[in-house]
Amino acid sequence: MELIGKEKLLLATERMFEESIQAKQALCSMAKETILEMAELVSRAFLAKHRLFLFGNGGSAADAQHLAAEFVNRFQIERPPLPAMALTVDTSILTSIANDYDFDDIFAKQLRALAQPGDVALAISTSGRSRNVIRALKWARENGVLTIGLGGSSETEMDLYCDIIIHVPSLVTARVQECHITVGHIICAHVDEMIFGRDR
Repeated sequence: MELIGKEKLLLATERMFEESIQAKQALCSMAKETILEMAELVSRAFLAKHRLFLFGNGGSAADAQHLAAEFVNRFQIERPPLPAMALTVDTSILTSIANDYDFDDIFAKQLRALAQPGDVALAISTSGRSRNVIRALKWARENGVLTIGLGGSSETEMDLYCDIIIHVPSLVTARVQECHITVGHIICAHVDEMIFGRDR
């Protein structure tokens, strides 16, 4: 089997960079105010001694874990740890719920065990249609947990259960994921500034 020619791959590389840049520029134009609202909501929750729970599937699960680590450890400044937890990391919990009940319950049941009114649930889904994500958001909304979402380009059932949601203007899953982690990093930076900026 022969490899595809170098020139074709170089052009594809440039195209993917351009797609990512264009998606982020469009998202900035349409969602910068919403990103700030999300950061304010998370900051108020942390200041009130509430917690942030993050969840998603596949690459979105990795993003949930990545962002939880930024809050618990540090992002760009030295500051106390913030109480964030990814609901995607405990394989015993995930597999026991999926096996004994239903895969659609893996996040909702953890929220039922851990979340309190005033906490924040951050749902990440490139399609906006993941049943386990929507079920968790629905439980959160019905039980006083604040809900924010990072979704794909289209409005979906996820919108019904999010207090604040951002839609990424791209139909390419990889570009949506790249925008999600960029938004997550911006929220981390804003939360650091909102809570700890005066201390520096």
